[in-house]
Amino acid sequence: MIEKSKYSNNYTIYRNIKSKLRQSKMSRDLSYLLVFTFLYKYCSDSLKDHFLLSIEDKEITLDEAFSDGRLEMEFEDDALHMFGYYIKKPTAFIDEVINTTFQDKWFIPRLYTTFRDNVSFVKGSNYEKYFNFIFKCIESQCKLERIEYDPKINFIIKDILYSISKLDIYEQEFTYGDVFDGICEFRPILADKDPDYVNNLLAEIVFSAKSTPIDVYNPFLNDASSLIALSLKTDFGYGKSFAKGYDAITFCCSIVKLLIGYFDLDNVYLEFENALDSTDFYGKSFDVIVSNLPSIGGWSSKSINTTQEYEILKRNRRRQLQNMLSEKFNVNEDSFSEDNKLSSALESILDEIDFNKSNTKFSEEYESLRGSEYLFLINLFDSLNDDGVMVVSIAQSFLFKNSLETLRKYLTYENNCLDCVISIPGELGRYMRPQIICVFKKNRTSDDVLFIDLSKDYTIKKVPLSNRRNARKYAQLDDKSIKKLINTYTKRQIIDKYSNIVSISEIAANEFNLSVSRYVDTFEGEFIQLSELANEKEEITSKIKELNKKIDKMMDELNIEL
Repeated sequence: MIEKSKYSNNYTIYRNIKSKLRQSKMSRDLSYLLVFTFLYKYCSDSLKDHFLLSIEDKEITLDEAFSDGRLEMEFEDDALHMFGYYIKKPTAFIDEVINTTFQDKWFIPRLYTTFRDNVSFVKGSNYEKYFNFIFKCIESQCKLERIEYDPKINFIIKDILYSISKLDIYEQEFTYGDVFDGICEFRPILADKDPDYVNNLLAEIVFSAKSTPIDVYNPFLNDASSLIALSLKTDFGYGKSFAKGYDAITFCCSIVKLLIGYFDLDNVYLEFENALDSTDFYGKSFDVIVSNLPSIGGWSSKSINTTQEYEILKRNRRRQLQNMLSEKFNVNEDSFSEDNKLSSALESILDEIDFNKSNTKFSEEYESLRGSEYLFLINLFDSLNDDGVMVVSIAQSFLFKNSLETLRKYLTYENNCLDCVISIPGELGRYMRPQIICVFKKNRTSDDVLFIDLSKDYTIKKVPLSNRRNARKYAQLDDKSIKKLINTYTKRQIIDKYSNIVSISEIAANEFNLSVSRYVDTFEGEFIQLSELANEKEEITSKIKELNKKIDKMMDELNIEL
């Protein structure tokens, strides 16, 4: 976040909203209303200002323009083409609804139904799909009638919704996205958020390997901040994004964040599903996979791996079918992902196969992988295109946990896909835990792995005064530290106490332990030779013996007995 001026309108409103949320005892279900209002405000102001600009030289009001059938049709076509959504009448813009119904007892449900009933989309578009998801969440999770009959909650929520309606979606100093970002991290929403400094590093590493990715997949979307960070670094904001999320309120937040972040939602393909149950995205392959992988401890490995193993078998059989069609019938490879009818036909064939009677692709040596909690990682890697790259943050235990040794061997020795391991110091994070970033590449030619340790060589950007109380939360590596990291990675440099290139044979000799500290020596003291230490000990022991003899002689001469 940037420094905020005390004169910033959005920042003043933001502090006011946070203050009201602290005072209230709003339940999490009501947080859907906050997300909805941010969506409504953004869509309403974007369209209204665009319409006003288009009639600026016509000397007519917006109401008169909507009354003109020809202009109204132009408005609709233009809005659906440029924005993906359209508000059918001027009285449905949020400021009009606030002005006319704010004092009404049924203001909150009316605010909701006005937008729901007056926003339209191209039939079958992603905009229609995602907006309807948010609408269904409100209708299933929020008890709007309870709000109206609880005067205290009613007053607080109305006040908060009114404050949101007064935000400026164009302010640059403290943007509308900054406000929404801050509220999403606050009670009662508490959306699952990835650390910003990790997202920025993931984006930098992806950009260094793939500057113009076409298809990017994040299996664990959370609040979409990783995709947004990547789009700011690359031209990817205009490519295709694929992602999965399984927490409803976080999923709603991610939709609104992507919209505010100038993503065309018709090029964003989101599925409300837990990727631990299924990483597969309709058999598609990707240029880039980028994600903050979750901690696996809370999930049942047995139930997860049943579907993950099924996906491995299904993907292998799908590739066999695609290869056969390409070789015997000259089917273009791009058709398998671009032709929906062909893709659906392949899925129908695969659905008829009993994979329980098939053998897994694992040899006897790797049979234990069927029970690994990280089996989904193999599925993710298999989802890459032939020149694809996967950049993920992962639990530190992945590097050395004994039960994962076979998995590490499979990834490094059998597939030679692990390209780099980076250790980020815990001082950057809110919870003082080191972060690990792993880079995987398809079809690598080198037989070594680059290890980078930032623990002794990094600088944190100066935190703005307004964020000093949450310094860890907003900590970021400075540009110099990031540049050194990326240069080291792209040029595969060996730097004393910072990076090292280790052969896979050496990793194998260490039982496939991938701990960065094992391969990058950051010790800054003086090394002492054991032989020197032993000689010094013998010398001290000899001197002690001589001293004891002198003491005994003196005591004898003085007739002193102990």
